[in-house]
Amino acid sequence: MTFSKNWLLIFAAGVVPFLTSCPETSKPDATGGASGAATGDPLSTIGFLSTDYAPLSKWLDERFEVDYKHMTPQLIFDQVPLNDIYYETSNLPTNAAPFSFASKDISRRELLKRISHHWNLKMSLSTDASGKPTAVRVEG
Repeated sequence: MTFSKNWLLIFAAGVVPFLTSCPETSKPDATGGASGAATGDPLSTIGFLSTDYAPLSKWLDERFEVDYKHMTPQLIFDQVPLNDIYYETSNLPTNAAPFSFASKDISRRELLKRISHHWNLKMSLSTDASGKPTAVRVEG
């Protein structure tokens, strides 16, 4: 082998591992956003705000298009499509990083899970004496 071929082989051997580890270009993901964008990785909603109360379960799983920009914990629960029910909020973070999120197809349950994850909020269901849900309890 000649000197120039050796350098070519050394260069190729050094560059190939880096090429295989490069991230892919943005492709739409299941949440309607682009991978690595502000939408983030899909979060599991298994067991999140689970209820046997069919009307609430149906409401939580209904799907929407949303586009939130610079939302605060104090504003987010007054936004469509989340504003149809009552929230009991306590100790919401102040001066928290704003929540910006867009999706063409997301359920309220998935959206609430993302909000919970973003601000590290605990969410649960408040019930009355008969066990019927009355509110979503949100604690910071």
